[in-house]
This record gives sequence, structure tokens and C-alpha cells, in this order.
Amino acid sequence: MAETDREIAVTRDDLTLPIIEILTGRGFITGKSGSGKSNTASVIAESLLDQNLPVFIIDTDGEYYGLKEQYELLHVGGDTECDVTVDVTHAEAIATLALEDNVPIILDVSGFLEEDRSRTLITETLKHLFSKEKRLKKPFLVFVEEAHEFIPQQGGLDDLGQILIRIAKRGRKRGLGLCAMSQRPAAVDKDYITQCDWIVWHRLTWDNDTRVVEKILGPPAGDDVQELDDGQAILMTDWDERTRTVRFKKKSTFDAGATPGLDDFDRPDLKSVSDDLVDRLEQVGGGPDPDDGQRTLDESADSADPDDAADPEEVVAPDGDGAESGEANDDSAVPADRAPPEPGHTAISGDALDDITADPTPASPAETSRSAATGDRSTGRSRSGSRSRSREFDPDDRDNLLWELGQLVQFLVLSAASVTYRSVAELGWRVRKRGRRLYRALPARLTGARPNPYGGSPRRRGEYGHTGPDRYSTQNAAIGVLTIAVVLAILAAVGLAIA
Repeated sequence: MAETDREIAVTRDDLTLPIIEILTGRGFITGKSGSGKSNTASVIAESLLDQNLPVFIIDTDGEYYGLKEQYELLHVGGDTECDVTVDVTHAEAIATLALEDNVPIILDVSGFLEEDRSRTLITETLKHLFSKEKRLKKPFLVFVEEAHEFIPQQGGLDDLGQILIRIAKRGRKRGLGLCAMSQRPAAVDKDYITQCDWIVWHRLTWDNDTRVVEKILGPPAGDDVQELDDGQAILMTDWDERTRTVRFKKKSTFDAGATPGLDDFDRPDLKSVSDDLVDRLEQVGGGPDPDDGQRTLDESADSADPDDAADPEEVVAPDGDGAESGEANDDSAVPADRAPPEPGHTAISGDALDDITADPTPASPAETSRSAATGDRSTGRSRSGSRSRSREFDPDDRDNLLWELGQLVQFLVLSAASVTYRSVAELGWRVRKRGRRLYRALPARLTGARPNPYGGSPRRRGEYGHTGPDRYSTQNAAIGVLTIAVVLAILAAVGLAIA
């Protein structure tokens, strides 16, 4: 199989997606909270990492560091949880590590208290990625969470929104792909969504969001997307012009974005950055600050090579669909080993994938074992204990048998109540769902529903109270209780009649 024909399996029935289309295309993953949106993004990221392909994840909520349970990624951001703390002065060094050193990176901006700092860091990093890809032309995918905050439908675009739209429009010819995620497709700039090569629609229930689905896939899809189960999605792909309902795999790494529960949990052992990678980081951005407990890249903007820096004007200058301004002059300075392809040849080939998968400076077994033993040398934390959460007990409570028994009874009662409620609400949701389908199946002369010109059963939005409530809502629970009461009444009546 040619390199450009390589694929990744992402669904439970082993549906495969072409790697080159994912790496260089424009994707959109959407769905309400809990529907599987972040899981789908993680599954795609894991599949690419399994192929030794680097990824760049802009994490706004700190929920992707769980990938480090199995993969060695550089976790950079604005708090002490990250491997390296960075700010806007490190943007070029981050882009260099990602593209030239093939280092998978999570840019975690959840720790920044000031939004302007995080947006500026993301903006400058993306500008450097876009500029460097002009020379490298390497297939490379950027994930962006909470896209509605950066490329909103209303309110206009700032510098960050403009560079994202620029990457979406012109990044493909450079090899730079973009995958945006959002819970609210109605709040995302439609200029981006309409240019996407592949879209994953998880469950959506708000009318404004389902109308976006209807405009792209047709009116019947507006109902279908509201009834998807967790992990299930409608997948639309341009390369084969198909739309199908699929169920994505569950990610294999730690779910750092799961909703916190009452029970405490221990975070898994996370892979530390190897000593070899640390040395390369220090060479690119400088050594660690001796006054800081965290490893940081050297703020060496003044010492950076001016010939290797990104040209801000080239990135942000508006232009049409023609040739980019300044490209002719830039190409004349491109080194021989990074020269653009000859006319008539595609810029993205199997050789580009080979360049990514090859480890330029693989670490020796001795270095690997030394890295595992020392862990994070700058913070003094061992690898196994860098993220584990300790459980604290009161000594008096530990020795109090009655207190322990009380906690056990409380746990059992709450668990039983929770299971009972969810079961009743599930029953109510299914009764409600079947009732809607029965209503649609009735003849139009009884319901007044107009035939759907796009096929499927007749429907009239809003006339039968279908607003897409959550499965475990109190309304569904009430319907479940009523259903159980009706069934028990029927059984009692039948029993009395027989008696």
C-alpha cells in the first residue's frame, strides 16, 4: 500500500479514514456535552500517534493530558501541571519543535487567568506554524477546542479568528490541516463549517444547532441528530461523498475530561518527557530558569535567528485566492533540502509521511531507562507520582466502625437511588421516543402533519413537544413513573378479573 493510501480505524466496526485527508484537510467535530465529541477527537489523535504522526492540540479545558498515559507528548501551558510553562515569547520555539522536530504537543491554555495572554500565545504559535509550513510542506494536523470562542458566527474576528480562517482556506496546499471542535455549531463561523472536508455530528438538541445540520444534510437529519446515543455520530466525508451513521471507539487513554464524581480517583502514571527531548528543548529555547521549579523554554526572542522567524505581514495580510504576497522572494531563500516541489508534482506525498514517522534522533535504551527512572528532573517529581491525588482520612473516623458502616449504607442507598432514577428516566425517554415515532407514522389526516419533501415520515417541528430533552431529565422520569403506574394498574385489573 502506498504511503498516501494509509488509513486509520476509528469506529467500532473498523471504518477507516485516509490519513492524508485527515492531516491536511479541514474537519469539524460537534456535539453537546457528554455526546462523545472529545472522545472522538482523542480517538483520532491516538490513531495518528500510533502511526508516529505528530499532532498539535490547543486544549482550552485541560482535558487532553490523559494522552500522556500511553504517548510521549510535550505538555506546555500556563500552570505547574504542564511539563513546560510558556508564554508568547516561546511561540516560535513551540512551532519549531512541532514541525521540525516532530514532537507531539498539547498547548494547554486552561491555566491562564487572563484570556488575552492565552489568545495571544495561540495566535502567535499558529502564525509561526503557518509560516514554517510554507517551506516544509509537511502533512500536519492542528486540533482546536471550543472553536466558537475563536471563530464566532457573530461579533467579528480578531487576530486569532483571522489566522484560523486563513489556515482553513489556504493551509491545505501547505500541508497544514485543521480540526475544530465545538458544542454549539450555530455559534461557529459558517465560513469555516462550509469549507470542511469531513464533519462529525454527535447528538445535538438545541433548535439553532439542529437547523445547521438540516441546512447541510437536509431536514431529516435534524431529527436524526437529536436521537443519537453517546459515542454515535453522523459522519460526512467529502473524499468519498458519503454520509453514514457510525459509532466511534472509546479512547484507550485516561479520560481527563470526565465529569468529576463523588468518589476520589487516582490518576494513572503519565509518560514523562525524555532527557533527550529535554536537551533538545533547551537547545531550541534555552535552559531552565534556576529560580523557577518548572522547566521553561528560554525567553530568547532577541537571540532567535531573524532569517528563521515568521513574517507577520505574510501571515495576516489580506489577499485574494491568487499567489501570496512575498512568496517569490521567500522561495529564493529556501534551502535545497527544503525546496518546494517541482511544477506538476503534488506538495504532499508519501515521502512527507515518511519524514514525519522517522525519528530524527532516537534515544538509546540507556537514555530511555534513565528518563523513566528520573522522571521530571526540574520539578523533583517522579513520573508515577506527578499527577496522582492522595486520599486523606481522619484517624478518628478510620477507627470508628459505626462511621465506616454509616458511609457504606449511605453509598448503597445513594447508588440504589441513582440507578433507580436513571432506569425510570431511561424508560420515560424510550416511551417518549416511541411515541414521537408513532405520531409521525399516523396518517396526515389524523395528525395534520405535512409530508416531508425530503423523504421519511411526516413531521411538523414543535407541534408535538419535541425539544430534545436530556435522557435523564425529570420530565422523562415523570413519564417513566406514569408508565410504570399504568402497567401496574393494568396488571392489577387483569388479576382481579381472573380472580
